[in-house]
This record gives sequence, C-alpha cells and structure tokens, in this order.
Amino acid sequence: MMQRSRTVDRGEGSGVLSAALWLALALVACLSVVLINGRPLFYFDTVGYIDQGQSVLRQVGLLAEAPPPAAGTVAATVAEDQGAAGVAPLPEPGAKTVDGSRSIFYSVLSGALAAMGVLEALNLLHAVSVIVALWLPMNVAARLYAEPFPVPVLIAIPVLAATLGSMPFIVAHLMPDVFAPVMILVIATITAFGRDMRAWELLLAFALGSLAVVSHLSHLAIAAAMVPAVFLVGLFLGRGTWWFAPLFAGALVVVGFAQQLTIRTAAEQVGDSEVIIRPFLTARLIEDGPGYDYLESKCPDPGVATCALYDALQKSDDPMRLTASHILFQRSEQLGSLQRMPEDAQLGVAHEQVAFFVDVLRDRPLETVMAFVNNTLEQSTLFSVEMTLPTDSIIARHEGVEALLTGPFAHGRITADDSWEDGLTDVQSVYYAICLIVVLALIVRPAGLPMPLRAFAVTVLLGILANAFVCGGISQPAMRYGARMIWVLPVIAAMLVLFRSVERAR
Repeated sequence: MMQRSRTVDRGEGSGVLSAALWLALALVACLSVVLINGRPLFYFDTVGYIDQGQSVLRQVGLLAEAPPPAAGTVAATVAEDQGAAGVAPLPEPGAKTVDGSRSIFYSVLSGALAAMGVLEALNLLHAVSVIVALWLPMNVAARLYAEPFPVPVLIAIPVLAATLGSMPFIVAHLMPDVFAPVMILVIATITAFGRDMRAWELLLAFALGSLAVVSHLSHLAIAAAMVPAVFLVGLFLGRGTWWFAPLFAGALVVVGFAQQLTIRTAAEQVGDSEVIIRPFLTARLIEDGPGYDYLESKCPDPGVATCALYDALQKSDDPMRLTASHILFQRSEQLGSLQRMPEDAQLGVAHEQVAFFVDVLRDRPLETVMAFVNNTLEQSTLFSVEMTLPTDSIIARHEGVEALLTGPFAHGRITADDSWEDGLTDVQSVYYAICLIVVLALIVRPAGLPMPLRAFAVTVLLGILANAFVCGGISQPAMRYGARMIWVLPVIAAMLVLFRSVERAR
C-alpha cells in the first residue's frame, strides 16, 4: 500500500512538473519577441496613455506633480508650438477636456507602471491574458472531448501555432490591442461551451472579458457587434441556452458603457472637465466621400457644426488633407485640419459626430453602407506587423520618458533594421491562408468534430470580421488593427486539428 502511494505521488509530481513546463513554454512563446528584441515594442500613442494615466493619478493625489519639461525636449517643443499657434488640440488633457478616445483603465495602469519604472509588466499581463483566454476553452473542451489529455499541452500547441503569426508582436506592443482577440476568444468560449462551464470558470471568463472591453474604446464597439453574431450562432447550435451568449456579450457591453459613464461623472465632479471622443467617424465619412459630399451640399449652415471643419479643409486642394489621419491630427496651417480650428469649433465637431453619421446615412444610404463594406474588406487584408515596430519618429516622441526596466525607449535587436519585415509578411500571408483553409474545411466537414467546437471556430471568425468592420469602418483600415486579431486563425486551426486527432484516436 505504501509502495503504491509513493508511485502515485511520483506520478502526480511528474504530471505537475510536466504541466508547469508546458505552461512555461507557452509563456516564453508569448514573450518571445520581447525576449529576442531585448525590450518591448511601442507606438506613438504609448506615451499618450502614460501621460493621460499619470495626469489622472495626479488629480486624485496618487502621484506627485511632474516638473515642467526641460527646454529642448520633445515635450517642451510640442507645448511651445501649441502655445505659439494659439491652438487647443482636441482633446489633449487640459483644463476642461479629457480624452475619452483612450481607455482610462489602460491609461492609469500604464501611468502607474511607468511611474514605478516597470512598464514591461504590461507585456506580462498581455501574455497571461492570452494564456488564460486559451485555457478557458481548452479546459472545458478537454473535459468534454479529450479527457484525460493534458490541458497544458492543449494550450501550448495553439500558442506555439500563434507564435508563428503576429501574436508575440502584439503581446510585446505596449498598447491595449491584445485585448481585442482575448475578448473574442472569451465570447467564443461562452458561445460554444457556456452551458458546460462551472461557476468559477464563468466568473473568470467574465472578469477577463471585462478587462478586455474596458481596455480600448473599439473593444466596446466590437462587443456590441458580437451580440447579434453570437445570437445567430446560438440558434444554429440549437441548444436551450441559446440566449446565454448574447446575454454575456451584452453584459460586457454594459461594463464598457458603465466605465464610460463613470469616467464622465468623475471628470465632471473631480476635474470640472468634459470627456470628449475624437471624431473618428466624422473623419472616416469625409475621407470615404459621403461625408464630404454631404457637407458640400449643406454648408454653409450654422446648424451643422461640422461645416467649420469643411471650411478648414478648403484652405488647400491637396488631396492628402482629406485623409482621416490628416483631418484628426495634422497641424499644418497651409492644409487645414481639425486641430487648426478654435477649441469651441473642435468640440462642436466632436459632439456632433453621431448625429453627423445619422444625417449622412439618411442622405446617402447606399454610398455610406458601401463605404463601410469596402473598408471592412480592405481591413481584412491588412495584417502585417509593421505598425508594431517603433520608428525613429516614434522613438523621438518618447524622448526623456523613463518607464522601462530595459532602458530608454529605443530600438531593440530586431527593430533597428526592419529589412526582414517584408519577408515575414509574405511567409505569414501564406501561413494564414493555410490556417483559414484548414479551419473552413474542418467546420464544414460532415463528421469528425463536435458541434460546439465548430461553433467556437465560427464565432472567432465572426470576431475577426467584427474587428475589421469596427476598425476599418469607424477609424481607418490599418495594418495594426489586422495584426492584433489575425493570430487567432492559427489558434483555432491548431485547436480543431488537435481535437480532430483526439477524436480519431478514440
């Protein structure tokens, strides 16, 4: 009896060690780009999150006031330029406005970690979130279809498959983008396996989904788009709990709106400020054409605040002035843009963007819908990791910012020379195409995979489309928005192949 107990103990110990090693391998794979590069990747807006978060922390007394920027630094130069021009850029944190376009949660988290000089902790949070988002479906699916197959192995293999895609670059990127696919994986898990999950698994899924939805404004819009999507998938599954997935996704939407309401209330009561969301949708409609055509037919009209933006754009005939990024962020006096307008005019455009969209849609429905469709399709083809790699101008924007354990914001071992990027994009394009073919083939195959696994895959694919629709249609088609989501294709391909293999082995 004693001998048998020792044997069992050794077996259990070996199993725990094996599980730990597989999970460690998954964690290293997630962090591989950080480890190889020697430091995280970052974007123009990384410093924006840090600055906004630290501004909030100062307002509530959790962080000491920062000294004024030293002469000659980037921060000082920007401040001087803005003052000299008499421009009040919208909506940089100031006396009366708070930028609602950035997640306050992610901003405060970034600001706090930066103040402690450990901003790399964000990369660890990203990696752990990815692993947990994969652990949830794998744990339930293993319990249903592959027990006693080791769950850590089931997690590690899809992670390794995603490592060949964009996933480690997104994990390494000091931006909240990684939480978009995390949220989709959580919603897909609830859609496929919700009725088979234990209470603590459901609570963990909701906590992770809530973290994801409050990390970026686009995630709220994607969650809203997923409500009807998972409703249809639930009906297709034909289960009695078809309502649970849309209820879960709807609950995430409520969490996102609750955050927005809390931020607005706090800004008004604590800082006597107004939360403003940049008019991304207005800029998108103007670049696509329907918005500009509408303004051309309506302006001048004192009842249309966006006519002020139309007037600003008439200062030049340069076609670049009508690109969404130029409209929102360009400060060229010759070309004209939102940021060359007086502050009250900027605020008027921001306040009006939803009403402007409704008016444009009513006036030009076909053109507006087709613009959204075209942008969605274009976004679906953009997935290079190039926008995760810091450029010299991005590095210059972070000059003097001390936030990293690994040293200043600078090029790492793989970003100083990005000549490899085009080749990687070509290889990954083929890889994603193969993964998509595998996924579609296993979904439509008449036998071999349980219906919940197919539902999981279909929901993830719908999530990829929702991301393309929201980011491409409301903001602008960009490599960054595609790269953050496309790595889930290898994940679901590996997952379906794994469980197909287990099923055949039985």
